[in-house]
Amino acid sequence: MSASVVSGRWSGGLVLSLLVVLLVAPSPAPAKSFDFLQIVSSLADNVITRLYREDEIELLGHYCTISRTPYFYKWELNFRATSRCPDWTTALGKAEGYVNPHNAETEATKDLVRKLVERGLVTQEEASPWL
Repeated sequence: MSASVVSGRWSGGLVLSLLVVLLVAPSPAPAKSFDFLQIVSSLADNVITRLYREDEIELLGHYCTISRTPYFYKWELNFRATSRCPDWTTALGKAEGYVNPHNAETEATKDLVRKLVERGLVTQEEASPWL
């Protein structure tokens, strides 16, 4: 017998053995389909909760709210924020044109505190920590 016949039989037996193993082995569980819509929805929810914000704060001993919203200006993401104390005054603090959302919120709160001082609802000394 020549070496090529032995190696041919050997490789044929190997292929046959692999074929039998594949046929007898249990099939894997069906793969879960890729849900692109769920990924986009999850991503959108994450982005929305990070960009938009409504929160409650205590300002000078009173219940107040602060909110921010994003907008685009000249292809750049900016933020505007408002701050108000509905149970105390009708004054409204506003800020817009900030790239940093935290800065927009801080400036809206400062604007509200300045208006409270102007209206005589708080003294300059009481307001100084917020300014």
